Amino acid sequence: MHILLICALDVWSLDRDKGAPTLERTLRAYGDHGHTVDAVMPDIGANHFYDPSAPTPAPESRPQLPNVRFHSFHLPSLRDLERRAPALRGLPAPVETLDQKLRFAVAFPWLAAKHAERLLRTAPAGFDVLYAYEAHAVLSARLLRRRGHRLPLVARFQGTVMHPALSDRLLYYRRYEEALALKTRADLYIMTDDGTQGDEVLARLNPASKGRVQFWRNGLDLDRLHAPTPEERAAARAALGVPADAFVMLTASRLATWKRIDRALRALARVRVWLPRALLLVVGDGEERGRLQSLARALDVSDAVRFTGAVPQPEVMRAMHAADLFLAVADLSNVGNPLLEAMTCGMCIVAVDAGDTRDVIADGVTGRLVDSSQRSGVVKPLEERLAELIVALAGDAEQRQRLAARATAYAREQFWTWDQRMAAEVDAVRKIVRRRSEV
Repeated sequence: MHILLICALDVWSLDRDKGAPTLERTLRAYGDHGHTVDAVMPDIGANHFYDPSAPTPAPESRPQLPNVRFHSFHLPSLRDLERRAPALRGLPAPVETLDQKLRFAVAFPWLAAKHAERLLRTAPAGFDVLYAYEAHAVLSARLLRRRGHRLPLVARFQGTVMHPALSDRLLYYRRYEEALALKTRADLYIMTDDGTQGDEVLARLNPASKGRVQFWRNGLDLDRLHAPTPEERAAARAALGVPADAFVMLTASRLATWKRIDRALRALARVRVWLPRALLLVVGDGEERGRLQSLARALDVSDAVRFTGAVPQPEVMRAMHAADLFLAVADLSNVGNPLLEAMTCGMCIVAVDAGDTRDVIADGVTGRLVDSSQRSGVVKPLEERLAELIVALAGDAEQRQRLAARATAYAREQFWTWDQRMAAEVDAVRKIVRRRSEV
């Protein structure tokens, strides 16, 4: 197959070899299966976060992947003005947010369609399928279809933030570009089963998608991920400078607002009353890092928090080997790859019960859940209940070991490797191309 892929993201969600590897794995898999991919992408993707104190970001250095060609273009930004007028450096946060919204909801679909159309006109052998990776790319594919290009369309979504908007009209219109992308007619929809209830969202917003949806979890490096031996645990703690007697909690995610890492910090402040040696490792980076560091200072727990920033995948596993608990405290769902990796690494999981998290974490079986619902009457704040559960688990090593063992057994039985996950996808795309050619 010859695939024309459009995507508004960087290849890696945080930096080279750091953060979620999903797009890199997707591109690599098609190339490894012998297919040719022409990828149309902006020089700086939508998952890049801006640090107001940093200089203007440089374009991403794209990896060399077999049979994959990148076609980058510049997406205009208010940040371009900073190069001409340094006095404008450090745009206010609301302006940065508006700039990001306009660039990717409005400018990207039009410019990406323009570059994709040029490839469609000039490719000697033509293309077999149009692959739109995430919402902004699907909007670009809509424009191409309006211009008469009728390639089979794959609409690929890495989960969705739309479920809360189904019952909130104002939120729905704030996220209208994603709603429009989800409503777009496609030959195949690939929705990540990350707990954000994307299957239900597609069914509600796009009834015509019925029978065309593949609802899959991401793959994992199951040959690499494993529970630590005592020697590996000691070595991991030594490498991270973590005292042998510390009780260590870990979060690993992009530092975005909805990930709610602030909950872990607020819980830590309460936990330290009972466990003075408690530490929190915050693995990952993002636009919320500065605010979270300020919150740690305000809570007087800065000395007990380690912000590691974005680290390569092997170092994420090292942090998992060093920690006693994995905390998943997001609002929409907690079934992202970090939680799946933590289960595979033999960690005891504590997760906020959001989205479809309970499909993976059964309370008291494969981990512990903290209720996030708002009930009537007097209820302790979520952070207080979270802290009490952490303290209870800290004093019960036997329960932690039992939960971790069951989580690992579940992971080994239920989760796919990346090779399995991508082989299923490549086969599904082949089938739609074959069906279209037979019509």
